[in-house]
Amino acid sequence: MLSEYAYRLPGDLPHGVKFVKEGGPDDDFYMGTNGKGGFYFREVEYGTFNSRRDLFGGLAKCADKQRPQMTRDEEYALESLWHEIWHNRQTGMDAVAALEPTHPVRRFAETLNQAAARLTYPSFIERLGGQSVHQDWVIDNGYGYAATVSRFWQIVRECGLSPLDVAGELATVNREANLLEGAKQVAKLLGRRSGYPADKIQAALDLLLAKDALFLSRLGGIKS
Repeated sequence: MLSEYAYRLPGDLPHGVKFVKEGGPDDDFYMGTNGKGGFYFREVEYGTFNSRRDLFGGLAKCADKQRPQMTRDEEYALESLWHEIWHNRQTGMDAVAALEPTHPVRRFAETLNQAAARLTYPSFIERLGGQSVHQDWVIDNGYGYAATVSRFWQIVRECGLSPLDVAGELATVNREANLLEGAKQVAKLLGRRSGYPADKIQAALDLLLAKDALFLSRLGGIKS
């Protein structure tokens, strides 16, 4: 399916599909990619979510024109696949990918990619023949990078914006920016849209992994 998708929409998978493997280089994911056309899939259960069942269930319902309607978990599984496709579209991820997974710069880049995927995956589902019906839930409740994405949305909303207000601009940063400076680029975007100081916004963005009290102090400082 991915090879056919790459053939029909090479802009989404500019490196093509080099391999699709079960398993992968570590155990901390249920879908992964090397960003160059290689994909990894594992079967993982998280609450009601089963990565294998819900991915194939969502694809089957797209093929059947959403009869019956996708569940939230099936729609989230397709959003997760879109997250990995996004990594293959980025131009600025190579240097970030060389960092440790827990490095704050890499974690911010992954958070941004997850945010962009949650905001833009409905068009991916439409290209597969389906229709998104659970996006509001996925934006705020998706499982991947849940804690840092939640804080990211807090910052966007503190700026007087909604996630969907900045979907297109976040997608552009995610695809085209030097992601070693991802927080700086997003801060400039949010500052321009909100009128609040970009340096104060970046101070909050830099603390997505910090303790609650420190993060909240920087969040409250955006408007001060």
